[in-house]
Amino acid sequence: MGAGVFATSVTIASIPTPDLALAPDPAIPPSTPPQTLVYSQVIPGSESTDRHLLAELLRSAAVVEPATTTEGYSEVTVRPGDTLARILRGRGIEAPGLLQVVHARAEARGLSRLIPGDRLLLRTDAGGHLQELVHSVEPYENLRLTRAATGFEVLRERREYDIRVAYVAGGITHSLFEDAQRAGLSEPLVLALAEIFGWDIDFALDLRTGDRFAVVYEEKYWLGQKVADGEILAAEFVNRGKTYRAIGYRHDDGALEYYTPEGKSLKREFLRAPVKFSRVSSTFSNARYHPILKIPRAHKGIDYAAPVGTPVHATAGGQIISLGWNGGYGKTVVIRHGTSYRTLYAHLSRVRSDLKVGHSVEQGDTIGYIGQTGLATGPHLHYEFQVNGVHRNPLTYRFPTATRTGPLPDEFHSFVRQWSVQLDIVGGSHRLARLATERGRGAEAR
Repeated sequence: MGAGVFATSVTIASIPTPDLALAPDPAIPPSTPPQTLVYSQVIPGSESTDRHLLAELLRSAAVVEPATTTEGYSEVTVRPGDTLARILRGRGIEAPGLLQVVHARAEARGLSRLIPGDRLLLRTDAGGHLQELVHSVEPYENLRLTRAATGFEVLRERREYDIRVAYVAGGITHSLFEDAQRAGLSEPLVLALAEIFGWDIDFALDLRTGDRFAVVYEEKYWLGQKVADGEILAAEFVNRGKTYRAIGYRHDDGALEYYTPEGKSLKREFLRAPVKFSRVSSTFSNARYHPILKIPRAHKGIDYAAPVGTPVHATAGGQIISLGWNGGYGKTVVIRHGTSYRTLYAHLSRVRSDLKVGHSVEQGDTIGYIGQTGLATGPHLHYEFQVNGVHRNPLTYRFPTATRTGPLPDEFHSFVRQWSVQLDIVGGSHRLARLATERGRGAEAR
């Protein structure tokens, strides 16, 4: 995540500068939908200088239309009934030997089965002879056929995307999943946001109406069209009045990790919850009335209610020491994490088919799926956490931080300054919009 990453076309949300008056429709929940701006600088300096420069940038940035062609090439969108031969013939393009290569080379045979909506790039010489053809074969790969002295050479290559940066902000009125998607985040980005802050916020238990979030993330464009979301670069979540911030930093080994602005890792040795976007149906207790046995009985774990088939994730890396039917627990997985910790996952509908006792798993791996096996009144996961053989409440236990050795480089601190300023403005615009909405509703009530 060096500075060069950001010297490009950037998608940025419609962020009002601090002195811009807002007048949103009171009936519409405020959010910050993205639009494309030209932005090719990394903003240095102090926070006050950064804020001024970014405000000037937002005032003067020009909105640009996405490109629909690539210089030197003509672009073709495949229509129903099109074949490669028909496309070339309809444009008067001569390509002797091309179809033979398509049928002879396994990696090029996709060109004989074009699908409506596929996009081809064609480059010809002055005489109308095909020199090059580019076909998108996978989300991250192109198939390139280039004329050579002996015919056409075939090359599969990784696609180079135009990386743009987008900003989204919103507030919680129903759930993180619903409200973040309504603000403009895709499902994968909502899940990534929950993972980033999942060590500090239990999204099944801690959310409150009025919580808010702001996210800075990458978008991948090819030929002027968005094809995928990239990584979250920075994010903020305000929960019960407390602000949590995450700054992404990519280490030399390619791993992207998230830190507080002070440089403290947000990653813990254990996830706080093994199920995403679930509901806590029963908490840790030394004397709970058992709904099936009809007697007081200690409940040494947490129950997460969710539909049958919801994925269950290992809360930390470790080794599977037990797997299968376990009496009232039903289908169960037990994982040992080092010498001190164990976790148990019970009432599963099924266990991941390739898992065996002795296998290792990584934090976040899917190990099974929520069910209602054993003594269970409804579909849920029963999750237990043990420290040195003693059951502990995973919702209140202070998990150790997983940290890298050595200090973060100076480059990280420049990212902190840059992204903190932008989170201030993005989050601030949402707060102003929310206040304006509340004032509008108050005026209507009067």
